[in-house]
Amino acid sequence: MRRTTQVFLLAAILFCYAAYATVFIRQSLFEVDGQTYSVLFDDAMISMTYARTFANGYGLIWYPGAERIEGYSNPMWVIFMAAFHLLPIPQRLMSLPIMIAGAVFFIICLIFIFKIMNRLMPGKPLPALLTVFLIAFYYPLSNWSLLGTEVSVLLLIMAAGVWLAIKSLDEKRVIPGLYVLLAASTLIRLDMVVPFLVIMGWLWLFGQENRWKHFAWGGGLLFLFLGGQTLLRYAYYGEWLPMTYYLKMTGVPLNLRLLRGWYTLVDFIGGLYNLAFLFAFTVLIFKRDRRWLLIALIVIGQLAYSVFVGGDAWEHRGGANRFIALGMPFYWLLFSASGWLWMDLVIRLLSKWFKRLAGVLAVAGRIVMILICVFALLYANRYKNEYFPLSVLWNPSESAVRYAFLTQPSFFVPGSQRYTRDGLILRELTTPEAHIAVTAAGGIIYFAERPGVDLFGKIDQKIAMMPARLDLMQNVTNPSRQDILNLRPGHSKWRYEYSIGQLKPDVVVEVFPSTDEEAAPFLSAYTPVFLNNHTIYFKTGSPFVLWDKISEVKNSK
Repeated sequence: MRRTTQVFLLAAILFCYAAYATVFIRQSLFEVDGQTYSVLFDDAMISMTYARTFANGYGLIWYPGAERIEGYSNPMWVIFMAAFHLLPIPQRLMSLPIMIAGAVFFIICLIFIFKIMNRLMPGKPLPALLTVFLIAFYYPLSNWSLLGTEVSVLLLIMAAGVWLAIKSLDEKRVIPGLYVLLAASTLIRLDMVVPFLVIMGWLWLFGQENRWKHFAWGGGLLFLFLGGQTLLRYAYYGEWLPMTYYLKMTGVPLNLRLLRGWYTLVDFIGGLYNLAFLFAFTVLIFKRDRRWLLIALIVIGQLAYSVFVGGDAWEHRGGANRFIALGMPFYWLLFSASGWLWMDLVIRLLSKWFKRLAGVLAVAGRIVMILICVFALLYANRYKNEYFPLSVLWNPSESAVRYAFLTQPSFFVPGSQRYTRDGLILRELTTPEAHIAVTAAGGIIYFAERPGVDLFGKIDQKIAMMPARLDLMQNVTNPSRQDILNLRPGHSKWRYEYSIGQLKPDVVVEVFPSTDEEAAPFLSAYTPVFLNNHTIYFKTGSPFVLWDKISEVKNSK
């Protein structure tokens, strides 16, 4: 295949993805009172609230006048979001440029992946193009990237970092920009330390000519960036680590956290199909190449990290969580390369027996490889234990591939839209002094523009430092698999006696599902009002609730 043809086909895939991302983003927009609104994944909306407060000159806090608590884990992404809040963009559309930026970052990531594959398998354009296709249309990557999380830019940084690392080893020189890039990425998310250490360790092990230069550049910059941000964090927030660390990594026994991480990993690999997952690593049988080892180590590093932290809170939605997602481009790179090498081996063996059919076999092999990749992508985009991959094509509306096919907006969108409407309603029914208690601390507070009380403790030091609610397990001494999976990081600590009973918020939007009886004694002083298809509780007699408007709402029903 000529170079111009490769570039044309790559451009075609990127163009198709740009169109795909456009439809995805368009599906996320919605109307409220005749006006178009955009909103991100709710955790990203927490970052957006911090960004708006910072852009308005109140500092890196949740809302003006809030306690200094680092309720986010992506500081430079918050600063990036804050930059857009300085532009004359209506608040209702402020999320839109973040979505578009996510698409741009992801597309550039795909270009770097193409460059990596071409370097590792020169003269083999098909696996490079298939890799780009697989990554582009593996739905979880778009879901995280286009709904405002920092996954998009981290995917780009990891792809660029691996490209520079391979280039550094091939050319037997140290590239300082590699370490600057990776060290700076820890300002976006602290856990970028994992791929940093994998890449630095790999270069230290195999770049023997410059071993200690790699150690000096990598170790020095890592120490500088980690040490610098830690000192700044302590000076500003009074804590050595983000509040999300205390929320998710403390208060849960280590064995339960690791078990949960392991169970979610097993489920994830099962969703890819166990043999397909192992198949991806067979490239190492054919290629005793240290560069392929780096690709494999990147994947393994992200999987191991996900186990260590107990996974994410959203695995029940299927696909790769936010930690594993960063390794998925490299998984598909391994998968595509393994497919090509096995196909090539089979064709060479068959060609020895059927020499006259060598050309036909070569074409047939490529067609089979394309079909296998499409099949693997369908399999990965469905839920585990869902329909057989080909059967979903007959009725995609009844399986998870309806999201990947964009026949339905992301499964996060309906919730985010509800939170937006809740926030807008509460802005009309309360004064600016009203405190609103929430379990979803993003969109509601962002659009209500009111002080918040975070029932789950992302932005509440007392809750974050408490033990998880292990008492809700069916068997605390011998918890079941489901009990452990229910310990969702960031969603397993709450104390209504403190958050509602002591803090006495003016509004309680909702409580955690199945805890109504537990919350009931503390909601006895609240007036329930059915709004936006669910019950919201207003503190009886609160001077910050516009009771005349509440009465109008009740009388209108």
